[in-house]
Amino acid sequence: MTAAHDGNMTCRSFGFARTSLDRQALDRQVDALCAAGVAEIDIVIEHGVSGDAAVRDGLAELLLRVRDGDEVLVAELSRLGRRTVEVLSLLRELNGRGIVVRCLQPAMVFDGSPMATLLVTLLAAVAEMELETLRIRTREGLASARARGRVGGRPAALSDAKRREVVRMRGEGRPTNEVAAIFGVSERTVRRAVSTAS
Repeated sequence: MTAAHDGNMTCRSFGFARTSLDRQALDRQVDALCAAGVAEIDIVIEHGVSGDAAVRDGLAELLLRVRDGDEVLVAELSRLGRRTVEVLSLLRELNGRGIVVRCLQPAMVFDGSPMATLLVTLLAAVAEMELETLRIRTREGLASARARGRVGGRPAALSDAKRREVVRMRGEGRPTNEVAAIFGVSERTVRRAVSTAS
């Protein structure tokens, strides 16, 4: 729960939540932070931003809001960043300003002590290794699929034969919306088929 500063510099709690992709939901992180006592108004959200992005507006906002005596809560350590060295640098910066960072999963407090630094280094390194392993496997899987003539991504809305028919019908003057309805695709798909054929 957030408390206003008084003469004794009462501790305030801020939450930080981040997703790498726009389509990812933040509900789980926000719910966990609220359950830990952070007021929703004090949760800083970084939506659709990679943890190793050069510009992180949400993180910049958090750093502006917190001050000596405050604490920052994150649902998971990886929400602070993807690279071990960057996570440690951020934690040291916050701790140097008198701010404690609390991770909910796994439960731990980073206060700058040698033991906390060791634990964070190990956890961040494992998270970074898992991410890199996933990326390597994804690249290898796509390369293997390409070698077999398959291409990743969403299947084409129109086969080559249907695309030729779309182009022919539009060339005869049939309206875009009518052609789209016939083939069960969007008008945009029809326009794209025509434009790529010309």
